[in-house]
Amino acid sequence: MRLNPRWLGLAATTLLALSGFLAGKPLPHDAAWVTGVVVWFVALLLLARAWWSLRGVTAPRELLVTAAIWSAPLLVAPPMGALDVYAYACQGQLFDAGINLYEHGPSALPCTWLSEVPPLWRDTPTPYGPLWFALSGGVAWLAHGHLIVAVGLFRLLAILGLVLCVAAAHRLTDGNAVLAASPLVLIHVVSGVHNDILLAGFLLTAFAFATRGRSGATGAAVGLAAAVKITALVAAPFAVLLVFFRAGGPCRRAPFGFTAALLATYAVLAAATGHGLGFLRALGSTAELKQWLSIPTGVGMAAGYVLRAAGRPAAFDTAVAVARALGFVVLAVLLLILWWRAARTARRSPAEALDPVLTAAGLALLATAVLGPVFYAWYALAGIALLAGTHLTGRLRTGVHVAVVALPFLTLPDSLGLATKTKLPGALLDVALVVTLLARLVRRPARRSQTPELTD
Repeated sequence: MRLNPRWLGLAATTLLALSGFLAGKPLPHDAAWVTGVVVWFVALLLLARAWWSLRGVTAPRELLVTAAIWSAPLLVAPPMGALDVYAYACQGQLFDAGINLYEHGPSALPCTWLSEVPPLWRDTPTPYGPLWFALSGGVAWLAHGHLIVAVGLFRLLAILGLVLCVAAAHRLTDGNAVLAASPLVLIHVVSGVHNDILLAGFLLTAFAFATRGRSGATGAAVGLAAAVKITALVAAPFAVLLVFFRAGGPCRRAPFGFTAALLATYAVLAAATGHGLGFLRALGSTAELKQWLSIPTGVGMAAGYVLRAAGRPAAFDTAVAVARALGFVVLAVLLLILWWRAARTARRSPAEALDPVLTAAGLALLATAVLGPVFYAWYALAGIALLAGTHLTGRLRTGVHVAVVALPFLTLPDSLGLATKTKLPGALLDVALVVTLLARLVRRPARRSQTPELTD
């Protein structure tokens, strides 16, 4: 008898919740922790199977009801996949105490819940934006010292961000509501409570405004997204394309209205919170982390391992730094290519520009995530959310669906990532990936030159 995917998914998320209670803390030698990790991967496999069966469903109501049913067990379980929500709560306390979050970590107060924050983040400044600090401060104030209340309020914010994504995607292109029930969203939004989903919601709303030629509202929405995480600005040039070409276009005043609204929104929030451009200093707070999920970092690690074997261990950090610098160069070129292609399409056919421009913006955010110095699974949320606002087809649709299923497998319920335990194999995998991509780029012009030209 074939089990209904909806109930298979509910069984999977129930098991995921159980794994959170068993392995919510990193105790590698504890039997409960080991059992919890086993349950975690079994549950992820079941959830992947259930969600894959629903990919062809297009009825938004059915999909959203399924997402709500699957989310229920996770709402009463501890945060899983990452423990960043505890750091969010502590950042809120620091904000309420008037401490500059771009200069101090949770231990500066010290935070009431400092013991729950992973040691890595206790002394680390945060690069988030002023809107997120204000929201975190409001949560900490309302929680009044009760961590479970703080976690619940942050979950509410995450779910509101998800609702904003679904509503904006539906307005854009009757977008892919099936992603609301995807493993990536369930693990890293409903359970893990990452603020990336709020950023994604503001960006999708910005593109929805852009399709109607509302340059000021578009800029304000992007400003709100940037005030959560500054990486939202990667999508700004693509939003400008839509307001320029779709506001009865081309409308030469639209980019100025967009830019003014964006800057004004961010400036007001920065002034109100007392947190301006300090994020520029705090952006390097994660640079000490070296894990192969970032492709440039992985390639640098592989080179560093070779240098170590050659008797030059001190050169490891240098190899990683050089590879990361090259990664930024590659990223800049990719972003320029994506924008240029989107601009050409929008200029040729303004009425059909939405899908290609939004697709380019989503790919730009994904490229920024994987080519940055550090990558975590939830960094892909914003890019995938933008792609979900398009009419996904072909290989891109398959790639997105594979990503939302596969990315949760990179983390454990207690937030420890598999990347920390597979450094050498992962670094070699990155090298193999880069070599494969370069080989394909070299072969493509060769194939074109070998294609016989048609003659009359």
